[in-house]
Amino acid sequence: MLKSIQSYDYQHVGDFDFKALCDLLANESYDLAASEIKTLLKQVDLNTLPFVDDSYVRSIMVNNQHYWLGLLNWDKGAKTRIHGHPEQAFVYLVKGRLSCKNFAKETLSELGNSDLGEGEYRYSKGVKGRVDNYIHQINAKEKSVSLHFYSDDPTKGEVFDL
Repeated sequence: MLKSIQSYDYQHVGDFDFKALCDLLANESYDLAASEIKTLLKQVDLNTLPFVDDSYVRSIMVNNQHYWLGLLNWDKGAKTRIHGHPEQAFVYLVKGRLSCKNFAKETLSELGNSDLGEGEYRYSKGVKGRVDNYIHQINAKEKSVSLHFYSDDPTKGEVFDL
Protein backbone atom coordinates (compact mmCIF):
# COMPACT_ATOMS: atom_id res chain seq x y z
CA MET A 1 0.00 0.00 0.00
CA LEU A 2 1.33 3.42 -0.95
CA LYS A 3 1.51 6.07 1.71
CA SER A 4 -0.28 9.30 0.80
CA ILE A 5 1.98 12.33 0.70
CA GLN A 6 0.98 15.06 3.11
CA SER A 7 1.03 18.71 2.07
CA TYR A 8 0.96 21.77 4.29
CA ASP A 9 0.79 25.49 3.63
CA TYR A 10 4.12 27.03 4.57
CA GLN A 11 3.82 30.08 6.84
CA HIS A 12 6.82 32.32 6.23
CA VAL A 13 7.94 34.91 8.76
CA GLY A 14 9.97 37.58 7.02
CA ASP A 15 9.92 39.80 3.99
CA PHE A 16 11.23 37.44 1.31
CA ASP A 17 9.94 38.14 -2.24
CA PHE A 18 8.64 34.74 -3.36
CA LYS A 19 7.27 36.18 -6.61
CA ALA A 20 10.71 37.46 -7.61
CA LEU A 21 12.24 34.03 -6.95
CA CYS A 22 9.52 32.27 -8.94
CA ASP A 23 9.96 34.73 -11.81
CA LEU A 24 13.72 34.01 -11.91
CA LEU A 25 13.02 30.29 -12.08
CA ALA A 26 10.26 30.68 -14.68
CA ASN A 27 12.69 32.71 -16.80
CA GLU A 28 15.37 30.02 -16.39
CA SER A 29 17.78 32.28 -14.46
CA TYR A 30 18.90 29.36 -12.32
CA ASP A 31 22.19 30.72 -10.97
CA LEU A 32 20.50 33.94 -9.82
CA ALA A 33 17.64 31.90 -8.36
CA ALA A 34 20.11 29.70 -6.45
CA SER A 35 21.56 32.85 -4.89
CA GLU A 36 18.07 34.02 -3.88
CA ILE A 37 17.30 30.59 -2.45
CA LYS A 38 20.33 30.92 -0.17
CA THR A 39 18.93 34.26 1.03
CA LEU A 40 15.53 32.66 1.64
CA LEU A 41 17.04 29.78 3.59
CA LYS A 42 18.57 32.22 6.09
CA GLN A 43 14.97 33.02 7.06
CA VAL A 44 13.70 29.41 7.24
CA ASP A 45 13.95 27.25 10.36
CA LEU A 46 14.21 23.80 8.79
CA ASN A 47 13.56 22.18 12.17
CA THR A 48 9.98 23.47 12.14
CA LEU A 49 9.04 21.87 8.80
CA PRO A 50 6.51 19.04 9.07
CA PHE A 51 8.10 15.58 8.99
CA VAL A 52 6.73 12.04 8.55
CA ASP A 53 8.71 8.85 9.17
CA ASP A 54 9.43 6.72 6.08
CA SER A 55 8.05 9.35 3.68
CA TYR A 56 8.34 12.96 2.60
CA VAL A 57 6.17 16.00 3.26
CA ARG A 58 5.48 19.04 1.08
CA SER A 59 5.44 22.53 2.64
CA ILE A 60 3.83 24.64 -0.08
CA MET A 61 5.15 28.19 -0.35
CA VAL A 62 3.45 29.33 -3.59
CA ASN A 63 0.68 27.60 -5.53
CA ASN A 64 -1.07 29.64 -8.20
CA GLN A 65 -1.94 29.49 -11.90
CA HIS A 66 1.64 30.42 -12.87
CA TYR A 67 3.82 28.18 -10.68
CA TRP A 68 4.28 25.99 -7.62
CA LEU A 69 7.10 26.38 -5.07
CA GLY A 70 7.64 24.27 -1.98
CA LEU A 71 10.04 22.67 0.46
CA LEU A 72 10.07 18.88 0.71
CA ASN A 73 11.24 17.27 3.94
CA TRP A 74 12.47 13.69 3.33
CA ASP A 75 13.12 10.83 5.71
CA LYS A 76 16.06 8.56 4.86
CA GLY A 77 14.87 5.93 2.39
CA ALA A 78 11.74 7.82 1.35
CA LYS A 79 11.11 7.69 -2.38
CA THR A 80 8.61 8.95 -4.89
CA ARG A 81 6.70 6.85 -7.34
CA ILE A 82 7.98 7.00 -10.91
CA HIS A 83 6.42 10.19 -12.23
CA GLY A 84 6.58 13.07 -14.68
CA HIS A 85 6.26 16.83 -14.36
CA PRO A 86 4.86 19.86 -16.13
CA GLU A 87 6.94 21.87 -18.60
CA GLN A 88 9.40 23.31 -16.07
CA ALA A 89 10.84 21.53 -13.05
CA PHE A 90 13.64 22.68 -10.74
CA VAL A 91 15.01 21.16 -7.54
CA TYR A 92 17.60 22.66 -5.17
CA LEU A 93 18.99 20.46 -2.42
CA VAL A 94 19.05 22.38 0.86
CA LYS A 95 20.53 19.57 2.97
CA GLY A 96 21.08 15.84 2.73
CA ARG A 97 21.50 13.74 -0.39
CA LEU A 98 18.97 12.66 -3.00
CA SER A 99 19.33 10.16 -5.81
CA CYS A 100 17.35 10.42 -9.04
CA LYS A 101 16.67 7.57 -11.47
CA ASN A 102 15.62 8.68 -14.94
CA PHE A 103 13.35 6.55 -17.11
CA ALA A 104 12.34 6.27 -20.76
CA LYS A 105 8.62 7.01 -20.94
CA GLU A 106 7.78 4.44 -23.59
CA THR A 107 9.39 1.42 -21.89
CA LEU A 108 9.99 2.65 -18.33
CA SER A 109 13.51 1.33 -18.69
CA GLU A 110 16.07 3.05 -16.49
CA LEU A 111 18.23 5.55 -18.38
CA GLY A 112 20.59 6.46 -15.57
CA ASN A 113 20.99 7.53 -11.99
CA SER A 114 22.48 10.70 -10.52
CA ASP A 115 22.94 12.10 -7.03
CA LEU A 116 22.19 15.61 -5.87
CA GLY A 117 24.30 17.06 -3.03
CA GLU A 118 23.77 20.03 -0.75
CA GLY A 119 23.68 23.33 -2.62
CA GLU A 120 23.31 21.64 -6.02
CA TYR A 121 20.35 21.98 -8.32
CA ARG A 122 18.81 20.30 -11.36
CA TYR A 123 16.22 21.50 -13.79
CA SER A 124 14.32 20.22 -16.77
CA LYS A 125 12.36 21.89 -19.53
CA GLY A 126 9.77 19.81 -21.33
CA VAL A 127 6.74 20.25 -23.51
CA LYS A 128 4.28 22.96 -22.44
CA GLY A 129 0.86 21.62 -21.49
CA ARG A 130 2.14 18.10 -20.77
CA VAL A 131 2.63 16.52 -17.35
CA ASP A 132 4.72 13.56 -18.52
CA ASN A 133 8.00 15.41 -18.94
CA TYR A 134 11.18 14.18 -17.25
CA ILE A 135 10.10 10.72 -16.05
CA HIS A 136 12.01 9.91 -12.86
CA GLN A 137 11.99 8.64 -9.29
CA ILE A 138 13.68 10.36 -6.34
CA ASN A 139 15.12 8.49 -3.35
CA ALA A 140 16.44 10.13 -0.16
CA LYS A 141 19.85 8.63 0.68
CA GLU A 142 19.68 10.41 4.05
CA LYS A 143 17.31 12.80 5.80
CA SER A 144 17.04 15.70 3.36
CA VAL A 145 15.28 18.96 2.57
CA SER A 146 14.82 20.16 -1.00
CA LEU A 147 13.19 23.17 -2.62
CA HIS A 148 11.09 22.47 -5.73
CA PHE A 149 9.67 24.77 -8.41
CA TYR A 150 7.24 23.74 -11.15
CA SER A 151 5.43 25.63 -13.88
CA ASP A 152 2.21 23.94 -12.72
CA ASP A 153 0.93 21.88 -9.80
CA PRO A 154 3.30 18.88 -9.55
CA THR A 155 0.53 16.61 -8.26
CA LYS A 156 -0.91 16.70 -11.78
CA GLY A 157 2.18 14.84 -13.01
CA GLU A 158 1.63 11.48 -14.67
CA VAL A 159 2.47 8.51 -12.41
CA PHE A 160 3.89 5.23 -13.72
CA ASP A 161 4.04 1.80 -12.11
CA LEU A 162 6.43 -0.99 -13.07
